[in-house]
Amino acid sequence: MSILVTGACGFIGAWVVKKLRERNLPVVLTDLRRDGKRLSVLVPDWEELPFIEDDITAPEFLFEVAKQFQVESIIHLAAWQIPLCRQDPIGGAMVNVIGTLRVFETAKQLRGQIKRLVYASSVAVFSPARIYERTPIPEDVPLKPVTHYGAFKVCNELCANAYWHEHGIPSAGLRPHTVYGFGRDLGLTADITTALKAIVIRQPFRIRFGGFVDLQYAADVAEAFVRCALVNLDGAKVYNLRGTPMSVPQIVSVMMEIEPSASELISFEPTPLPLVWELDDSAIQRDVGPLKVTPVKLGFAETLEIFKRLRDLGQLSLG
Repeated sequence: MSILVTGACGFIGAWVVKKLRERNLPVVLTDLRRDGKRLSVLVPDWEELPFIEDDITAPEFLFEVAKQFQVESIIHLAAWQIPLCRQDPIGGAMVNVIGTLRVFETAKQLRGQIKRLVYASSVAVFSPARIYERTPIPEDVPLKPVTHYGAFKVCNELCANAYWHEHGIPSAGLRPHTVYGFGRDLGLTADITTALKAIVIRQPFRIRFGGFVDLQYAADVAEAFVRCALVNLDGAKVYNLRGTPMSVPQIVSVMMEIEPSASELISFEPTPLPLVWELDDSAIQRDVGPLKVTPVKLGFAETLEIFKRLRDLGQLSLG
């Protein structure tokens, strides 16, 4: 029995594959295209793994893969990010909603074989911070997102609940916040990772937001997905993830502690992101924890080391 990862070439997908391979677990990779730019750095033997290219919205694609490889768990990460969903909401809905429905339909068709389904939701499901009086914010508060991307994620959470009540399909949706680390290069919150890259290539960079975020290392987020895929959970769970809540000035200060040149290279806009940042993660800690949080200084240092290695190989740019 194996674990299927959708969106395996993506940022979190590549880190999830790394975590699975560290456990020597059988894994099957799927994505729209076979793109190894992240996997080749994080998973040296990735080309030896089963990899099937296709569109996640295509009928029967996932069913045939799951049946052929005796898939027992699915970690579903294939998705469009906020900028693409804003540019093309219909295309975004096809990938983010219809694609997720294809995953659940596969689990329904192969009930008895597929035991667990874990999928990526997002902090974007929440309303703006001013709506909530209680902090840290738990999972069961009203959700009224302000982006198409967030609305699609809410739809997926509700559909997961329906699949549990109508078909008994257990699932866990995880809500990451500002995830950083090698491979993060899309979306506004990718600016934290881009700033680390800019330090390595000695190029000025301005982070496009200020205020507070919940900073989460990619390795920690990937570990949470893997842990949820390996435990028996009933119901349609939805979990907040919590890393290290920090202000952007604090984040830049940590960068300067590691690399003093950051003081001359990295700046930021004062405008905060319209995202909640103080989240309660007690539910996931109770059900699958304890989940450790990598200290930001260590996570930044590890990310910088990867970027330095790529720089020395002539494989690093801000683009």
